[in-house]
Amino acid sequence: MYPPRVIRLARPWIGAEELDGVREVLESGMLVMGARVAAFEARLAEVCERRHAIAVGSGTAALELALEALDVRSHRVLCPALSWPSPAHAIVRSGAVPVLYDVDPASWNGTPEGAAAARTPLVRAAIVIDQFGMPAPHPPSDVPTIVDAACSIGSTVDGRPAPARGTIACLSFHPRKLLTTGEGGACLTDDDALADALRALRNHGQRDGGFVVAAGNQRMTEMAAAMGLAQLDRLDAIVARRRELADRYRDALPDARVQRPARDGVESNWQTFGVIVDDRDALVAALREDGVEAGRLSFAMNRIGSLAGRFEAGSPDFAVAESLEDGGLALPLHPLMSDADQARVIERFRRHTGS
Repeated sequence: MYPPRVIRLARPWIGAEELDGVREVLESGMLVMGARVAAFEARLAEVCERRHAIAVGSGTAALELALEALDVRSHRVLCPALSWPSPAHAIVRSGAVPVLYDVDPASWNGTPEGAAAARTPLVRAAIVIDQFGMPAPHPPSDVPTIVDAACSIGSTVDGRPAPARGTIACLSFHPRKLLTTGEGGACLTDDDALADALRALRNHGQRDGGFVVAAGNQRMTEMAAAMGLAQLDRLDAIVARRRELADRYRDALPDARVQRPARDGVESNWQTFGVIVDDRDALVAALREDGVEAGRLSFAMNRIGSLAGRFEAGSPDFAVAESLEDGGLALPLHPLMSDADQARVIERFRRHTGS
């Protein structure tokens, strides 16, 4: 017997527009930091309601450059304990110390109260993570805030784009995200001086024909920007389909433990649809046998080996982050997913969980 066709956890929506755009770039011979990168930055700034967008090589690069521009070396940076390791790794690589604090059990985001309790005089900045696309509340603004908006383009807070908030917001265009450029990222800011600093830091420290700072190379390619322009054209359709699929999951699984917004006025793009289950690893294996790809939801940063001895505890424990790491399951959700495939996922999930 042949194995069933696999329903993918995630899949980017790539069409003829992306292929045509990349082909045009290759035929032009201008492959790095040309007109398409400039156009992509302008469109991105407009969509996210920011003054500046600085396109870079990855979402992780965006975080690292944001921390460098804010000069956090030898200081402390607040960071929620639930995440992919990139934010905490970026803090360590910047020469600072992450101050980790636990997350809210309903929204799975850090809270202003948690950030305030973790705050010390050595804190130079705070990272706020829009977990799985759900916009997070922000701590008091007496220190610069970096919004890890890697997952939240298309999400809104009181009708405004989630990445419109913060001193610097960082986007990712990895294939798992709503919009993809293959790899890629961006820093968004309304601060002219920070924008100038970020542009120099991504491009060997160059400004006005000279080298003003020792820096590396985090430039975006023209091919990536061509993809990004095509992706922005269908952002509304991507978000609408993701929200439709998330609504169907919630309606079909009313007793499931799923992410909820912290307050009214917050609308997620549902970059990831997570469920908390009792035996996640066994369920992942069972679903895979049925042709359904599912996976771990996230990580508790206090358990990551690369951070051992390199962070400060800003909360008495990390019980919520640890429970989400242990029981968090990501179900398939992407704009190319058919209603029939989602119905199959729901049926298999119910069968294996008894829900």
